[in-house]
This record gives sequence, structure tokens and C-alpha cells, in this order.
Amino acid sequence: MRLSVNVTNYSWPDGPSGLAARLSEVVRAADGAGLDTVWVSDHLLQADPTSTEDAEMLEAYTTLGFLAARSERVRLGTMVTGVTYRPPALLVKAVTTLDVLSGGRAWLGIGAGYHTSEAQAMGLPLPAVLERFERLEDTLRLALQMWAGYDAEFHGTHYQLQRPINSPNSLRRPHPPILVGGMGERRTLRLVA
Repeated sequence: MRLSVNVTNYSWPDGPSGLAARLSEVVRAADGAGLDTVWVSDHLLQADPTSTEDAEMLEAYTTLGFLAARSERVRLGTMVTGVTYRPPALLVKAVTTLDVLSGGRAWLGIGAGYHTSEAQAMGLPLPAVLERFERLEDTLRLALQMWAGYDAEFHGTHYQLQRPINSPNSLRRPHPPILVGGMGERRTLRLVA
């Protein structure tokens, strides 16, 4: 059995000035205890059900880079990135960069997205559910293409890329592990397969 920890709430007693020290303690303890993965939520507003929307929340990929520099073994990823938060090639490059700089310890955690109030508050697109799943499928196809080192044109339902170059490529081969988050049996399970 593999155990992981998911950091969802940054409202800690020391306040913002203590976040760096506390996060360092968490990732070093996870590393030392043999935990498999440290996950962070990819939200821009606090989404933990035990907190409030305006409580402390750190940007996920910057946080993962910080954690990578303070750990040696534990794997790192988002639980999960909403597919509309970043353009797909940028997301693949962010995960690839994390993988390279962490020595092959990155995960791609991704889902269709759901948080309407966050999208509205932060000016993020949140199209209809069907479109989000189409974008998720495009992004997964593009990630596999880029990690395969195939830089030919990409033609998806919603994304058209002229030459998606991924250099340097991920250290983890054939690619970083992918976690697809979701609650639906019809579309999510098919994408996982």
C-alpha cells in the first residue's frame, strides 16, 4: 500500500510568514516517513470544505517547485488541475519542468474542473461540462504527444498547436504518471482507460 498526503488548507497558526517553514516540515516529514506522494490542490481561492473561500491559498505549481527543492524522494503533483486553468502546452511544460527539476518525481493530476465561483472570481473560463471534457481529452492527447517527443502539429477539438516542442523532456519515461480526477463514470473512466 502507498500512502500520500494532500495539502488543501494553508490557514496555519503562523500565518503567511510561517507557510514556507511549515510546508518544508510537511514535505521533509513525508520524505522521511516513506510516503509516496505529496499532493497540493490546484485552486486560486481556498476550496477546502473546512475553510472559507477568502482564506490563504497558494498557487499549485509554484508550491510544487518549492516542495521539490526541499525533498529528495517523495513524488509531487496536483489533486487536481482543472483543465481550463492553463493552456494545455503550458501545463505540460510546467509538469515537465517539475519532473526535470525534481529528478523524475512529478505527477500530472488533471480533471475537467468544476468550481464556478472560483472561475468567476478569478476570470477563468469554465465552459459547459461537455466542452470541459473535450478539453480534458485534448489535453491528455497533447501531453502524451509532447512527452513522446513528437512535435508535429496537434489538432484537437479545441486546441490547434503548430509545433508543441517539449525540450527538455520529462525524466520519467515514458512520461510522468497521470491521475485523472472526476466523479462521472461515462467520460472520466473512458479517459482513464
